[in-house]
Amino acid sequence: MKKRVLAFDLGASSGRAIMGHYDNGKLCLEELSRFAYDPIIIDNKMHWDIELIVTEITKAIAKVSKNYQLDSLAIDTWGVDYGLLDEHDELIEPPVHYRDPRTNGMLATVAKLIPEDSLYQMTGNQLMEINTLFQLMATIEQEPEKLAKAKTLLLMPDLLNFLLTGKQKTQLSIASTTQLLDPVKKCWHHQLIEKLKIPKHLFTELTVEGQLLAELKPELNLPPIPVYHVCAHDTASAFVSGVSSKDSLFISCGTWSLIGVERSQPVINKLANRYNLTNESGAFGTTRLLKNITGLWIIQELKREFASLGRVYTYPDLETMARAAKPFGYLIDTEDPSFLLSGKMIGRIEDFLKKTKQPLPQTDGEIVRGVYESLAFKYKAVIFEIMDTVGQKFSQINMVGGGILSKLLCEMVANASGLTVHTGPVEATALGNIAIQLYAHGCFASLQETRSWIRNLSDIKMFTPDDAPMWDAEFERYRGFTQSSTK
Repeated sequence: MKKRVLAFDLGASSGRAIMGHYDNGKLCLEELSRFAYDPIIIDNKMHWDIELIVTEITKAIAKVSKNYQLDSLAIDTWGVDYGLLDEHDELIEPPVHYRDPRTNGMLATVAKLIPEDSLYQMTGNQLMEINTLFQLMATIEQEPEKLAKAKTLLLMPDLLNFLLTGKQKTQLSIASTTQLLDPVKKCWHHQLIEKLKIPKHLFTELTVEGQLLAELKPELNLPPIPVYHVCAHDTASAFVSGVSSKDSLFISCGTWSLIGVERSQPVINKLANRYNLTNESGAFGTTRLLKNITGLWIIQELKREFASLGRVYTYPDLETMARAAKPFGYLIDTEDPSFLLSGKMIGRIEDFLKKTKQPLPQTDGEIVRGVYESLAFKYKAVIFEIMDTVGQKFSQINMVGGGILSKLLCEMVANASGLTVHTGPVEATALGNIAIQLYAHGCFASLQETRSWIRNLSDIKMFTPDDAPMWDAEFERYRGFTQSSTK
């Protein structure tokens, strides 16, 4: 069987269009385009440039259609963000960015209506003010007129699908990032929605991966290519190609880091609540128990700031500098709220170090190394939380995503965790997207068969722990001034 499918994988800072040429078990990946989309500011709010994103998507489709006939295409994106459509199916405003500060304090606002423990029991979602629920509550409190005009809410991948096809549905994995889904019944949590006075009519029919949505609409002047639902949340797509065994933890490392395990049912217990772990829907009815933490965001911000100061580095440059720097010069809590914000990252790090009475880094390499080491320790803390919650020890970590291009980070994760780290594939999300499209076309019969095929394609590298006593001692120091729940 031969198939040619196109995957759009949109992350929190950039997107790419990757074509998969499938020929009887063999796969050739071709990157057609890679595009960035910086936030835009409208009326003092941070928005996504939805017009730019749609333009880049349609440009990529037009480009590939000149030379190939596509069997299908599909889109995955980051979670939680959405667009509101009015009665004419027009966007009321461009989707608001999850980093916009409008949700600050919304956790406390919602807690007055529903206690945090009750909210967790109802949704199984990690309580984060960026979640869709808190964004909607911010709109109710600050701009109720916009919600009054809204007929439909579409999460980012479903919004893009609508703009391409004219059809409105919500894919289950992306819906599970909203904190508005029943994690057991896998349907909208109507009781919760009603209690929060969120209009029920906003929410569309849920659908699962592997289902055909529609063909591209004629107005685009593109071929009538079928658009399929895949695991529309990028982490869910990454899980399709990343989980190797029940004895393996999973880390997807990009702008955000997602650490977790796959289970057949949601895990909603006192420990999961205490550690603020999230249950999200995965492929073929599975549940992903994981924690969403800061990933390479701080490194990305440092790179931008260095460049603004005239010190232009590539990511390999940053790694080389970090390797040459002295180890454990300082450690930070990468989850400190100050690091969520964009800009002035060097100053934010220095402020944290002054507050915790640590020496300031003297070189750019020392700054970068301290972030990498701190991130590795955060991974270790979350791994402890997950093992405690599920009552299982793990022997290895399957690490995927752009973060694995840093061998230094992979080494540090192995050293900090004491577990063997297997890395790959780098393009786990795009591969998961492509694999589900191929599954829909009948190339595979099950999730297990799909994963076996992906593993055989991938160049897996292994990193084993080293210097355990030193890393264990430094971890105790790290826990002394962080907010880690393992303290």
